[in-house]
Amino acid sequence: MIKKLFTLLPIIVLLLCPPAKGQTVLLGEDLRGDTIKPDYGMNRKHFRHFYLGVQFAGGPPETPGARISHGSSWAMEYGLRYKRRFSQVFSAGYEANISRMAFVIKQGDEKEIPDMLERKREKLVCLQTGLALYQRVSYGRRGDYIGRFIDVGVFGQWHFNVRHVGFKETEDERIRIRRSNLDYPNNLSYGVLARKGFNNFVFKTTYRLSDLFRSSAQLPELPRFMFGMEIGIHPL
Repeated sequence: MIKKLFTLLPIIVLLLCPPAKGQTVLLGEDLRGDTIKPDYGMNRKHFRHFYLGVQFAGGPPETPGARISHGSSWAMEYGLRYKRRFSQVFSAGYEANISRMAFVIKQGDEKEIPDMLERKREKLVCLQTGLALYQRVSYGRRGDYIGRFIDVGVFGQWHFNVRHVGFKETEDERIRIRRSNLDYPNNLSYGVLARKGFNNFVFKTTYRLSDLFRSSAQLPELPRFMFGMEIGIHPL
C-alpha cells in the first residue's frame, strides 16, 4: 500500500500545481526606429525657412546723370528658402521673395533720372517679387545645423509697382509729387547672386544683368550692384 502511494505521489503533485506561465516583460523599448533618420532638418535632405534681408545699392552708375545717394538707396526683402542636400558638401535650392527697393536720385545739373528737372529730393520706388535658384557648397564642422556655406545662383524679379516720388519747396509750402504707372521701367529684371553664410547670418551680393529702363526711354542705368545681409529665421 505504501509502495503504491509513493508511486502515485508525483502524479498527484503535478495535478495540484498551477500551470506554468511565461515571463512578463516589465520594461521594453523598440529600437527599430533608431536606424531611420528623418529627412527634414537643417542639415538633412530637405529644409526650408523664412529669412529677412536688407541691401544697399552700390557701384558706379552708367553716367553721372544717374548718380544716387548710396547710403539712402536700399531694399528690404522677405522670403522663403528651400534647400535640398545631396551630400555633406553640396546642396541646391530655390527661394521666393518680395521686396521694396528705393533709389534716391542725386540732384544737380547733370541729373537725367527720370528727367532733368531739379527737385528738393526725389526717388524711384520699386515693389517687386522674385524667384532665385542657387547651388550651395558647405564647409567646416558639420552637424544638424546650417553651418558655414557659400552660395552662387541666379535670380529674376517682376516689378509689379514702380513709382516716382519727388519733393519740392516754395516759400509757403512743401509739395510732394507721386507718379505711378510709369512707362519707362522694364517689368522684369534678372541677374546673378553670391552669398557667404555663418548659420543664421548671411552676407549677400547681387548684380543686375538686365536694364532697369526700357531702351526707348533713353535713360542711363542706375548702379547694378547690391550689397547687404540676411538673417535666417531658423534655430542656431
